[in-house]
Amino acid sequence: MKKIEKYKYRSDLVAIFIFLVVTFTMTYPLWHSHQLFIANDWSFHVSRVEEIYDNLKDGHLFTYIATHTFQKTGVANFLFYPTIFLYPWALLRFIFSPVTAFYGWYALINFCTLVIAYLCAKKVSNSSIKAILASLLYTLMPYHMFVGTGVFGEFVAMTFIPMVILGGYELFFADDHRWQLLAIGLALVSYCHILSTLLCIEILSILFIISLFAKKWSNIDRIKALLKSVVLTISLVAMMVGPFVSDYIGQKISSTDSEINFNMILKLKDFIFSSFSGSYGQNLGFVLVIALLTGYIYFNNRFVITVWLLGSTLALVTTDFFPWEKLQNIVPALGVIQFPYRYLSYAGLFLALIASEAIGSSILKLEKRKQLVAMVAVLVVAAVYPLSVLHTRDWRTDSSLDTISVKVQQSGPQGTPVAYKVNNQTYSEIFSHGVLYGEADYFPKQSWGGNSAAYYGIVINNPKLRSIIDSYAYIDGQKTKISKKSGPNKLEMSLNDVKGKKINLPVVAYRNTYLQVNGKNVNYQKSSRGTVQFTSQSKKVNIVVGFKPSIIMIIGYIVSSLGWLFVLLMLIRSLRSKIKVKSKMLV
Repeated sequence: MKKIEKYKYRSDLVAIFIFLVVTFTMTYPLWHSHQLFIANDWSFHVSRVEEIYDNLKDGHLFTYIATHTFQKTGVANFLFYPTIFLYPWALLRFIFSPVTAFYGWYALINFCTLVIAYLCAKKVSNSSIKAILASLLYTLMPYHMFVGTGVFGEFVAMTFIPMVILGGYELFFADDHRWQLLAIGLALVSYCHILSTLLCIEILSILFIISLFAKKWSNIDRIKALLKSVVLTISLVAMMVGPFVSDYIGQKISSTDSEINFNMILKLKDFIFSSFSGSYGQNLGFVLVIALLTGYIYFNNRFVITVWLLGSTLALVTTDFFPWEKLQNIVPALGVIQFPYRYLSYAGLFLALIASEAIGSSILKLEKRKQLVAMVAVLVVAAVYPLSVLHTRDWRTDSSLDTISVKVQQSGPQGTPVAYKVNNQTYSEIFSHGVLYGEADYFPKQSWGGNSAAYYGIVINNPKLRSIIDSYAYIDGQKTKISKKSGPNKLEMSLNDVKGKKINLPVVAYRNTYLQVNGKNVNYQKSSRGTVQFTSQSKKVNIVVGFKPSIIMIIGYIVSSLGWLFVLLMLIRSLRSKIKVKSKMLV
């Protein structure tokens, strides 16, 4: 028994060592450049991090609206787009330079992804070698490396997706029908990316249907376990649901695009060939594509074949092989996923299990010494691979990205380039430009006056949005540029000679937005552009517009805190039980 335990912990330590080396090779070359590559959703997320950091400096833990970044418009994307896993990045800003803080966070997320994927794969395969391979293939998948360049909501969500899939398997198929992991995994994904949570529910629905055909629900205990998991999930995500209930539902808030972007769907042959290109992007990489094309040949195990079918089907769903246009016409709600390539996260996970099963089985057939040699070879390949991928698109040496060239607008903030580099000295330049994608996400629909869009080039050419972003108030209909002083979740402004005049401020309004004039709470109306509007009763006014969390939000925080306390108590109880069992075995 002692030898088994010793071998188990030794294999885990070997796995940790491999993951540390791979994390280092993924991060160090980027950090050593002392530069950041700003593209995709980078400016959106870093602006959120900077806002959180500014508020933490002022002693405020929670951030609700943008008062330092996003052109100080008071936009509440912090309420509707999760921020929890941005806090480690913001906290690292207190210790390190901006560049080092980001790469520290980037390394932390990659390392956690490797470890969590390893532990989940080990639970399924019951083999450390197979689990190491699955973890490396999943984390080093080109698509995961792509979302790590700026699509950070999905990037962090991929850390916890293995927990969701394993939790679904344990609840729907395993004899002991454990229910806790599924709830915890879904909650953690929801803390990263709402859309990934919806995709997880889609995949879980497929697993549930399969389990029905497999006649796994004849046991009443499994049904009870499902209900427990649902209740725990609801309690853990209550803090995420609260803002939607209090400030989104029925409030006519614009969200992200709700249609499939057909231009981003690859042809099947292009998808396959791009996976052999050796560069990161919307592909699986050559190992996982080989698993997709040949996986069915090597296995006669029903479980493995099912996993292969799931991975292969999801991979095909991301291509033009799947009739997305026809399906969206039938079920318009599917448009919320925007980009079908998002399913690669799940296809990659399933196919990583298939590839690791094939490669790992071959390694396990070798004698112990040759197994060691094989794993050293795996380590070398895994450590070198990120470097080779980086060199296929090496932005570090691209001098064209050094100059932050933008199309200067007539007034207000400049336009924003599609891609550029910054260092510690030019880091603040990020916030002098509009956010490339997401500047006006979650604005009131009145602010748009029509269909919403993420791209800043569209945002800045919308007259209503432009007036808000450029900080123009309307005083009795007269357009007036005003200055705004930033504070934690509030903006301060001063105006003179405005008695009896209607003031339309360049700060967007939500249900729980408040207005103070000369130190007193004042009722306001929502203007035609979705901003705070009131009639002044004084000649000179000192104005404060801020956001106060609703009772529903506070209740959500309390319920989720109690939910996590329950999880902690369950974990302590489980650990104590394991210790007692081991003690009895030793006796």
